[in-house]
Amino acid sequence: MNNNLPLGQRVKSRAFWIKQIRDLCILLAVLFAIASYLQRDMINGQAPPLSAITVQQQPFMLASSTKPTLVYFWGTWCPACKVTSPMINNLASSNDYQVIAIAVASGSDEDIIQYMHKNDLQFTVINEANMTLAPQQQSLSQQWGANAFPAIYIIDNQQQIRFVTSGITTQWGLKIRLWLSTF
Repeated sequence: MNNNLPLGQRVKSRAFWIKQIRDLCILLAVLFAIASYLQRDMINGQAPPLSAITVQQQPFMLASSTKPTLVYFWGTWCPACKVTSPMINNLASSNDYQVIAIAVASGSDEDIIQYMHKNDLQFTVINEANMTLAPQQQSLSQQWGANAFPAIYIIDNQQQIRFVTSGITTQWGLKIRLWLSTF
């Protein structure tokens, strides 16, 4: 193909479109490989027990949920979480599902609450730092296999993990996964 041709003529050529499709397939394969690598340690199957007092001083127990639940591992230090947290906040305002966030390495309860006020976030948060661990016991993020942040788990009302994702995602993608977890 001659790159000296005007763009209009290049777009009309079959070779141009084959190259575009090839490049798109390569990009999608690379993105899929990265996503798979980031999600490699995320658990599936039965959700681990999760009960704690939130930074809002309310008790939370995953086992008592009768709705699909989104479990969101995040950090105040995480750039991708700054993009994802407003979407999680919007989902948390719905009565169709439950949202619980676990703040990882984000300081004290007061630090987290201050960050949430500053960023207009109202979702329920457990501070991982407050979880008392027995010797040799793993942190919540380790128990759940959340090594890349944000890490998101969609859990059905039988406490089964139905979907996992990490990194930036869309609100519609999360809504669809939450809806699918009701079946």
